[in-house]
Amino acid sequence: MNRRAFLAGVPAGVATTAGCLVGYGGAESEPTEFPGIAEYGFPSTICEEDLRADAIPAIDEPAFGPDWDGVELPAEYRAEGGLTDDRVVVGVASGGTARAYPLSVLTRHEVVNDTVGEPLLVTYCPICRSGLVASRELDGEAATFGVTGLLWKLPDAYAAASEASGKAFGATESDPDAGVRDSANLVMYDERTRSYWSQLLAEAICGPRTGETLEIRPSAVATWGEWRAEHPETEVLLPPPLSGTLNPAEVAGD
Repeated sequence: MNRRAFLAGVPAGVATTAGCLVGYGGAESEPTEFPGIAEYGFPSTICEEDLRADAIPAIDEPAFGPDWDGVELPAEYRAEGGLTDDRVVVGVASGGTARAYPLSVLTRHEVVNDTVGEPLLVTYCPICRSGLVASRELDGEAATFGVTGLLWKLPDAYAAASEASGKAFGATESDPDAGVRDSANLVMYDERTRSYWSQLLAEAICGPRTGETLEIRPSAVATWGEWRAEHPETEVLLPPPLSGTLNPAEVAGD
């Protein structure tokens, strides 16, 4: 699948430290070493912002089917023509299970808490066009992640470094080869500690877990037709309300 082949997290020859990339061979004007959160001393005011009660509802009870045919879709998905072969999906295959997560759903919900052999986190930031798949196991237990409703602009070159390393991937709903855009990025939170996490860094940037990182897992970017041809037994994520979501208003009001 060319660039759409599996992204295995950080490829051989690229080391990591504190979840930040070392040895990224970008343009000469870009740094080749990235310190961790503690060393760099960012972010600043984002840590003072409260979780927004009207934040985008993350998916925490995902439902799957062989396709979207015969499914009672919400109006916005029907208007888009449903899940056609040319729509872009994020694919994950592990332990004999293959699953596809349409970007049309991820664009609206940004975070999916799933289990595919292990607790898995599938994320997408439509503003940055950045996707990332990681284990959501923290301290030996499955963490549930939500969307803070906040955005954080990473220091220059971090977005490019994350993509070049294979840590994150770029895509849009219609283009599986679109690059990551250097822009304001999705900020997630884990439900237990309310720590804030940078999606592109896969690292906690505020709260009790600051400096902790998520372990990247292999994923693929493909059209639905391509993914289904390679994985005929695949399941595909069904959009809410078929899949259940977190209620950010309840979380913010705890």
